[in-house]
Amino acid sequence: MKIFHVTTPKKAKRYLESGFIKSPVRGFTSIQGAMAWAMKVGRKVIYEIESDNVHKLPDHHNRWGESWWIDEDVKDFHCIFSADNDA
Repeated sequence: MKIFHVTTPKKAKRYLESGFIKSPVRGFTSIQGAMAWAMKVGRKVIYEIESDNVHKLPDHHNRWGESWWIDEDVKDFHCIFSADNDA
């Protein structure tokens, strides 16, 4: 399953330096859901992640996407949006 993880520029820098995102890793099933969450919480970076080890969260869903989490460190991720670089 593909999810979209929303984070801050500071944490994004840490992910790149360490080479992984420390678990638990939460994300949305759609880019629209992730962008709506990013605007709501003031975060500027969105990563795309694929995993078969996902679990549905009981909350944080919005009308554009469901919220899921991964219970392991994620080493394969790539940035699909950064408000500092893309906007």
